[in-house]
Amino acid sequence: MTALPSRAGAAGGRRGPEALALQCRVLSVGFSPPDADVVEELRLLASHARAAADEEGVAAALAELELALADGLLLPGLAEEYERLFGGAVLVPPYEGSYEADPVRQGRQLADVEGFYRAFGARSGGPAAERGDHVGCELEFLAFLLARRAQAEADGDLEHAAVCRQAEDAFLGDHVGRWLPEFLRAVARATASPLYGLLATAGERLLAGELTRRAILPAPLARRRRSAVEGDDLTCGGGIEAAIAGRDERVR
Repeated sequence: MTALPSRAGAAGGRRGPEALALQCRVLSVGFSPPDADVVEELRLLASHARAAADEEGVAAALAELELALADGLLLPGLAEEYERLFGGAVLVPPYEGSYEADPVRQGRQLADVEGFYRAFGARSGGPAAERGDHVGCELEFLAFLLARRAQAEADGDLEHAAVCRQAEDAFLGDHVGRWLPEFLRAVARATASPLYGLLATAGERLLAGELTRRAILPAPLARRRRSAVEGDDLTCGGGIEAAIAGRDERVR
């Protein structure tokens, strides 16, 4: 899914759903398998997101990211670093379920995530049919909600905009806000790549600011001990392939 509406990138420094959607999209693409096209898309997104950001810490991190991507020196070795972090032995698990020790609750988490997607006519997908609780999928869905709210506000549909805002708060409190802080801290500790370090910094600042601004206090999840046979080897292309099926206002 392309999460951003056609006017994306024109937020002009104003805080709002469009600017936040850009920032979430940067993180979603940044934590997808890297190649030259992904890195170029990330560079363009980072430029737009930095221009639209009005929170100093987030804007500074995005400016560093944009500068680092501009010289093209980050691509060599990036695929290997992605595999070292998120593939193979999975040094930093990129799935929400990997931060829940109880397998019953883990299944309920994934079902709830997929329930959010269905409520808005979205589905997890992409080139490898990613699991819905992958970091890229969850961030892409949050960007999608923000972009959809921006469009509703532009259309004067305040009722649907309120539904989207309610869903954003619920998804942050029940899912993204519970495990992403630990994931981002783990990435920052483990990575040898400036790219993933900058993405982790930008993500931590963005998430902390949003949770504080919305007065959301999620119950944190901590990474559980993994078994030798656990199958966290799916690959996320950063995306939720969405087909908006009307304006379903059923929000979990």
